[in-house]
Amino acid sequence: MTKIRNLTFGIVAAFVGSILVGCAFFQQVLPGLTLSDANVVGLLDSIDEGEMDAAQLAQTQASDPDVQAFAGRVLNEHRDLAEANGRLAAQLSLEPERPSLASHLKQAHEQAMRSLRALSGAAFDRAYVRYEIQQHVQAFNVLEAAAESEDNVTLKQELVRTGPDLLSHISAARALERHLGSEQRPAIVSR
Repeated sequence: MTKIRNLTFGIVAAFVGSILVGCAFFQQVLPGLTLSDANVVGLLDSIDEGEMDAAQLAQTQASDPDVQAFAGRVLNEHRDLAEANGRLAAQLSLEPERPSLASHLKQAHEQAMRSLRALSGAAFDRAYVRYEIQQHVQAFNVLEAAAESEDNVTLKQELVRTGPDLLSHISAARALERHLGSEQRPAIVSR
C-alpha cells in the first residue's frame, strides 16, 4: 500500500510540477505575445481540442459522479466553442494556423494526460479537477492578452465572449475541488 501511495504521490508531484512550469512559461510568453488572426483561431482550436480530450478521459475514468458530470459539461461546451471557432474562421475567410505557443500547450497537455491516465479513483478526480482549473486559467489569461492586442473587431468580440465560458468552468471546477478536498488553485492574472 505504501508503494502505491508513493507512486501516486510521485505522479501527482510530477503533474503539479508540469503545471508550475507551464505557468512560468506563460508568464514569460504573454508580455510579448503577438498573434495573427489565423494564429488566434488556431490557438482557440488547440485549447478546445485539449479540453475535449481531457473531458473524454474523465468521463470514463472519474470515480465521482460530479466529476463525470463536469467532464460532460466541459466536453459539450468546448465542442460548441470549437464549432463557433470554425464558423468564425469561415466568416473571417482564414485558415487557422497554430502558433508555436500551441505546440507548447500540446506538449504540456500530452504530459498531463499521461499522468492522468496513470491515476484512478479519488486521486484521478482530484488531479483532473486541478488540471481543469490550471488549463482554464491559462486559457483565460492567453485569451485576455490576445483580446487586448487584437485589432480585428469580430475576433476581439469572440475572445471577449469566450471569457465568461472559461470563468464559468473555473468556478465549477473550484467548487468540485472543494467537494473533493483539494487545495491547489492557480490564480487568474488580470491585466
